[in-house]
Amino acid sequence: LDFWGYTFTREHRFDRVGYTTGTMFPDGGWFSGQDGGLRVQVRRNFRWHDVRKLEITPDYPYDASAGSNRTYTLDFEDARGDGVRIIGHPGGTEWFTSVAELEVFYARQGHR
Repeated sequence: LDFWGYTFTREHRFDRVGYTTGTMFPDGGWFSGQDGGLRVQVRRNFRWHDVRKLEITPDYPYDASAGSNRTYTLDFEDARGDGVRIIGHPGGTEWFTSVAELEVFYARQGHR
């Protein structure tokens, strides 16, 4: 599994992650659709938990057509924790992911 995210010194609320892909290469750079595909997890009490009601916009293709420097919005049910990450199996023949930017929001309040 590959994951990219943040941990904090105190609890925060989350409901959105903005994931901008890094460079796509012929042999990898994207997340595969294996085991349910790309997920978001929030950390509570030092344990990671999948968020509920995850929606990805636009639809994530799980192959190189995800494109370089393309932003995907991952919205989910309001969650609290001291960490948040995207997680999934890497794609391609070399099994790696590439991320240019990862933003974390509590969008209902307009906070980053």
